[in-house]
Amino acid sequence: MKKRYLVYLNNKNNYLPTNSSSVLHSLQMLLQNYNHAVVRDIRISSYFIEIDVSTQENISLSPDDYYFFGPINIIGSLIRLEELNEVTDFISGEDAVMSSVFLFNMERYWKSHEVLESVWKCSMGQTKNLLNGLILVDAAYVHFQKGENTIFFSILNRSLEKFRNYSEYFYDINMEFLLKDINKIIRTKSVSIIKIHLK
Repeated sequence: MKKRYLVYLNNKNNYLPTNSSSVLHSLQMLLQNYNHAVVRDIRISSYFIEIDVSTQENISLSPDDYYFFGPINIIGSLIRLEELNEVTDFISGEDAVMSSVFLFNMERYWKSHEVLESVWKCSMGQTKNLLNGLILVDAAYVHFQKGENTIFFSILNRSLEKFRNYSEYFYDINMEFLLKDINKIIRTKSVSIIKIHLK
């Protein structure tokens, strides 16, 4: 069975999201002789480079695999290696949302999106709408990390539709602060990294 991983490298070269295409190309060239895994995508954060990797059948990726991590060390050294599994192990929706806030504030937007989707699938009504809005904010920032600012603004704008009838707090998230930040980004057409504030 094929496996999928998130590989986190430190961003020692201070790459920006606008460098994502060239960094992806560099990674693919550095790993062109490595036949056990494929780099699917990358996202660049202020702190790290997140690499989405798929392995071939029955192959596991391990931190001591020099043939994978040795060549890419020029891009950044390994911080974390995480095998992706379906997210299902939260005790409650609130735990999942709090985990997603933590991930979002660490600029791990793709993972935050995955965690929220696990709760969103089981939700209904206004809760489902608000969770969908948060998922869209995560998705917007995933595109920002890929240097796709036009898509970032489009998705961020769509998130506002889901937040129409919000309460002041949603799972302890200060929605007023969040919407103020989103509206400022859209109004000024200036990308900035925001944090989700809690009660």
